[in-house]
Amino acid sequence: MDAKLKKILGDKRAYIFDLDGTIADTERIHWEAHNMVLKKRFGIEVDLPHIYSYLGTPESVFLKQIEKDYNIDIGGPKGKGYDKYIKERNKTAEKLILKTAKPFPFMTELLEGTFGISIFLVSAQNRSLIHKMLQSWGLLGTFTDVNTFIVEGDKTKPYYYDFIFEKILKNAKPEEVVLFEDVNKYLEEGKKRGFVTVGINNGFGKEEVVSDFTIDARTA
Repeated sequence: MDAKLKKILGDKRAYIFDLDGTIADTERIHWEAHNMVLKKRFGIEVDLPHIYSYLGTPESVFLKQIEKDYNIDIGGPKGKGYDKYIKERNKTAEKLILKTAKPFPFMTELLEGTFGISIFLVSAQNRSLIHKMLQSWGLLGTFTDVNTFIVEGDKTKPYYYDFIFEKILKNAKPEEVVLFEDVNKYLEEGKKRGFVTVGINNGFGKEEVVSDFTIDARTA
């Protein structure tokens, strides 16, 4: 492990992880699944600039934005089409992810020696698929239901950052929490709260992360 990162992690009480693009290179696979379903049903493919603007947003929210951006109707007159679409997209993504995706190599070293550290996962992805991914990677014991938070409804990731810090990590100092993310807007939210930030550069999108320490997932 890099000496600077080792020093950063040395006296911490908790880690908060994003999943897609941070633990594993699954973000691009999820969008491959979206585009497979969108092309099949509507004859469109979402381009990278749009994809990157949707990252970290609950599926129920960005589907409405896709409708607006691409002038299509996913939900239908009563909105039942959303559930049908999400079911098909989840099924497609599950096949692709469970067949091909693996955690980034640096995760093994990162999670070694974490006894006594609270480790949380905050993700906007489907809970069932998350469990299957973690189980297939041998990480289900690390990120259990107790410390896995699924972004739903009108909540956002920062809502869960505050919930974890205020309701679970009682008496902790902000600088004792490390946020691992691959999207700058969430790294910025971590910085606002006083957390130490570790950004993951994964090559997906054009944005280079800005954080206290950066891991290049393509080489680490």
